[in-house]
Amino acid sequence: MSWIHKGEIERVRQSEMATEKLPSRLEAAPDVSSNTSQKLYLHVDMDAFFASVEERDNPSLKGRPIAVGGSVDGLKGIVTAANYPARKFGLKAGMTAIEAKRRCPQIIFVHLDARKYTYASAQIMDLLESFSPDLRILSVDEASLEISGIIRRYGSPAAVGQAVKDAIISRCNLPSTVGIATNRLTAKVAADTSKPNGLRYLIPGSEAAYLAPLPVSKMCGIGPATEASLAKFGIKTLGELANASEDMFRLKFGVVGPALIQMARGQYAGRMAHDDARGTDEKSMGHERTFGAPILDRAELRGWVVALSEMIARRVRTAAMVGRVLTMKLRYNDFETLHHQSVIPEPTDDEEMLILQGWKLLDQCWQQGRPVRLLGLSLGSLIPKVESIHQMNLFIGNQVFRREALYKALDSLKDKFGEKIILRAMGHSQRVRRDLISFGKSPK
Repeated sequence: MSWIHKGEIERVRQSEMATEKLPSRLEAAPDVSSNTSQKLYLHVDMDAFFASVEERDNPSLKGRPIAVGGSVDGLKGIVTAANYPARKFGLKAGMTAIEAKRRCPQIIFVHLDARKYTYASAQIMDLLESFSPDLRILSVDEASLEISGIIRRYGSPAAVGQAVKDAIISRCNLPSTVGIATNRLTAKVAADTSKPNGLRYLIPGSEAAYLAPLPVSKMCGIGPATEASLAKFGIKTLGELANASEDMFRLKFGVVGPALIQMARGQYAGRMAHDDARGTDEKSMGHERTFGAPILDRAELRGWVVALSEMIARRVRTAAMVGRVLTMKLRYNDFETLHHQSVIPEPTDDEEMLILQGWKLLDQCWQQGRPVRLLGLSLGSLIPKVESIHQMNLFIGNQVFRREALYKALDSLKDKFGEKIILRAMGHSQRVRRDLISFGKSPK
C-alpha cells in the first residue's frame, strides 16, 4: 500500500501497516535503517503551544477562540499566542488586545502563566533528549533531533516520528507536529507545512519535489525583501528557485545566491548547517566592528554597544543558549587593544541586560578622547537555555517570560521581514546600512 502527496510516493510494508497508526499527512517511509551513512533529522514544533497548555488545563476552552496575554476585558496588553480557532480571525502573536477583540468579539483572553509553560517546555525537552542525545533546542516550543542512530530500534523514520508525538501526548497531553528530512532546515519546512498535529517524512532524494510547488516565502530565511528580489527574475516558487543558475545568482546576490538555490533543492540547511558544523561546544558568540574612521564620540560608541548587543542576543536566542560572561574588545587607533569582562548575575539572552553591561564595560575600558578603531562584544560561558529554566526565580518568572515573549515576536518579525524591520533607536543610527557591521566573527 502507498500514500501519495503531491507526486511523492511512499511504500510501507504490510507488517508496518499492522503495527503503526499512520496519520493522513504521512509521506514516504521506506526502511532506511540499514543505511548508516544517511543522516536524518526530526523537527518537533508544538502546536499553538501556550494556548494548547491552557486548553489542556481548562477543557472548557477547547474549540473556542482564545488568546494568551492581554487583559481579560481586551482593553490593554499584547497577544502572546492564539489557538487555531482564533487564528481563523487573523489573530497572531504581537497583536494588541484591542485589535484582537475587534477582529474576534468572542475572543477569550487568558492570563499568561510563565511557570506553567516553562514547566511544560522542560518536560518536553527532557522527553526528546531521551530519544536522541543530539538535541538542538530552537525555542521554548521547537527542537531538532538527529535520529539516524535510532531508526532500527523503531523500524522506520515514520515510526520514530509517531513515537515522539505519542510520547508528548502521553506525558504532557499536548499536540505537536513533526517533520523528518535529510537536513534540519528541510525538516522544519516539512513540519511548518503539516500543521496542526501532522507528521511528514520526506524520503532522501524527494526533498526537491516536495519543496518545488511551495512559494519561496515558505523557506526560512526568505523574507519579503528577498521574495520581491526573486520575483523580478520571475521566481515565485521554490521549484523555480531550485532550477535557477548558481553562477547568475552569485553575480546578483553574492555568496547568498547559490545558498538560496541549494536550500530550495533541500540540499543545504543554511544557518542550521553552520550550527552543526560549529558543534555543541562553542563557548561564546560575538560580533565586532572595525570603523572606517576612528570614533571619539561617547554617544556614538554607546550606540554601537546597542547595535552589537542586539545582534548577539538574537544570535544566542536563535541557538537556544544563554550566557553569563560579557567581554568587550576595544582597539585604539594606535592598535593598542584592551579586553574587559563582566559577569552577569544570571545566564541571559536578554539584549537589555547586555546593553547595560556593555555600557558599563565601555566606561571601564575606554579612555575618553582616544579614537577607537574597533569595538567588539561577545557573550561567553554559554549553556543551553533549557538548563537555565530550572534556575529561574519563580518570583520574577512572569516578568522574564513576558520579555521573552516580546523577543520571540520581534525575532519572528525579523525572520520574515529582515533585520532592519525593527531596531532600537540608538542602534539604528549605527546600522543605517546593513553592510556596516560584519556578521559573525571577524578574522583576527
